[in-house]
Amino acid sequence: MSGPRKRQRPGQPVPGELAPPPAHEKASAARSPFRAADGPTRPPRGDAQSPSFLLGFRRALYRGVGYSRDEVRRPLIGVANSWGEISPATKHLNRLTEQVKAGIREADGTPMEFVLSGLCDGTCAAAPGFNRYNLPWRDIAASYIEAVARANMFDGLVLVGVCDEVVPAHLLAALRVDLPGLLVLGGSMEPGRSPLHDDPVWAGEMTSAYARVQDGSVSQAQYEALEASCCTGGGACGVMGTAVTMQVFAEAAGLALPGSATAPGGGLELEQLALEAGHLAVALVEQDLRPSAVLTQGALENAVRATVAVGGSTCAILHALALADEASLSLELDDFDRLSRATPWLVDVLPSGRLAVADYHCAGGVPATLKALAPVLDREVRTIVAPSLGEQLAGVPAGDPRVIRPLDDPLAAEGAFAILRGTLAPGGAVFKQSGSGVRTFRGPARVFADEEVAGEAILAGEIEGGEVLVVRGSGPKGAPGMPCLYGSVWLLKSLGLDDRVALITDGRLSGTIRGLALAHLSPEAGEPGPLAVVRDGDEIVIDVEARRVDLLLPKGELEARVASCRPAAGDAGRGALAQYRALVGPAEEGAVLRVQ
Repeated sequence: MSGPRKRQRPGQPVPGELAPPPAHEKASAARSPFRAADGPTRPPRGDAQSPSFLLGFRRALYRGVGYSRDEVRRPLIGVANSWGEISPATKHLNRLTEQVKAGIREADGTPMEFVLSGLCDGTCAAAPGFNRYNLPWRDIAASYIEAVARANMFDGLVLVGVCDEVVPAHLLAALRVDLPGLLVLGGSMEPGRSPLHDDPVWAGEMTSAYARVQDGSVSQAQYEALEASCCTGGGACGVMGTAVTMQVFAEAAGLALPGSATAPGGGLELEQLALEAGHLAVALVEQDLRPSAVLTQGALENAVRATVAVGGSTCAILHALALADEASLSLELDDFDRLSRATPWLVDVLPSGRLAVADYHCAGGVPATLKALAPVLDREVRTIVAPSLGEQLAGVPAGDPRVIRPLDDPLAAEGAFAILRGTLAPGGAVFKQSGSGVRTFRGPARVFADEEVAGEAILAGEIEGGEVLVVRGSGPKGAPGMPCLYGSVWLLKSLGLDDRVALITDGRLSGTIRGLALAHLSPEAGEPGPLAVVRDGDEIVIDVEARRVDLLLPKGELEARVASCRPAAGDAGRGALAQYRALVGPAEEGAVLRVQ
């Protein structure tokens, strides 16, 4: 038996209706440059698309959620929230999402939140087979967002996310669904403070600290104290890893608000940007401005130039290729080499440089970087906030030259990436040249079937300077899933071997690495080719200036080995990884899923 009905107080929302936004939120809307014009907005697109006899059914279900009569007749803006409890980077995304929703309501739209928790490459790195699910998650997530957005006939779409594959998934989904909208980025995590030294730290410090526990230079208590000190709160890891790199890419492409890529994850600045993003989302619906009108060929190349100028992660190559494919734009592996040769490395940020992302943000962040790069950018492209990039940059001040160097005084004449080819990688290999000063290397191969075995050999002192570690079977098909090799390169660095030993893999490499390491070798070892037939002791030569990586075997012997080889293939099971292996294309094309 139900209790007595409560008396409705003045100003209290009617049951089943959503409360109006607080007065302070209404006031902030009046100051926003993105707020839609006062007055009624056009009805949801879904109303026009729905058969009239089913429209009431659809609205009744939305009313059951708690939306009012008026709210279901306004533009419906899907808000994808990638919050979860499996990564510190996402812990603030609920707050950002609430601000986005408040901004949408203030601008006379109706937000409809849905959730898909992202994966973290770091938390998944310790899984058996390492993080084989993370790159496939990019495509799983993009398809999920596509299904929810199209099935619900949203008028606009706001994608709230942070972390390595989450922002790429959101970019892919935005272009595939092509509804007016934008990305809301999760910013960067403030660096932690180490109990071992005075320098700022992040979670990647734990691998090198483990090596120091093994040699006795760090105690178990110090190791655990460091474990508790690395992560300070929300936002992407505060170095130029894949997560921050892809946020820089999204902002430089014009699909996220200026300043949002690197803003402190736990700060009020991001919350204000999220509120403005909600206002802007409704304005974009009114303008019918879609991602396909923003991510043009010029905008794509601008984003690649920004990525190489900040010393970004080579994983951005995979994601940019996939995005170009989704948007039917022209981008090939060699374009990264072309653009990197023509775009200097400007930003002195870890791991290639000296400073944390928090320092980079204070120095001007992506807006100041684009300002510095302006002479080599396409400034006619439009962005979500301006008719042209040139207009957007007009009022941006120059950045701190100690952190963001001017174009005529760069850290290096070339940007972060070099694309190598040769007898070992006829389909290409990627190298983060901003992470190593070594330009040539020759040595015998030490071949490993996976990173775990390679890591054990490094810790056991079995790897010597002058050798070439070959970690294969980590490609999109071979693994399957193209895991990201973290531990082996960090262990090499901790032992002072990062530039004395070369590492070659068909897997991915984190943007947080330093040292002479080549990734994405193609053909991967999961396909017949030179990488699949390398043996211990084979001589390998790397020449970055010549853009070559060669296996020094007589042509006849190499051909005979390839003809008789059995490609490396890990267990795929029967689920998502088996489907991924059946559909995924090569790394040099972005590891895009192809329906046969």
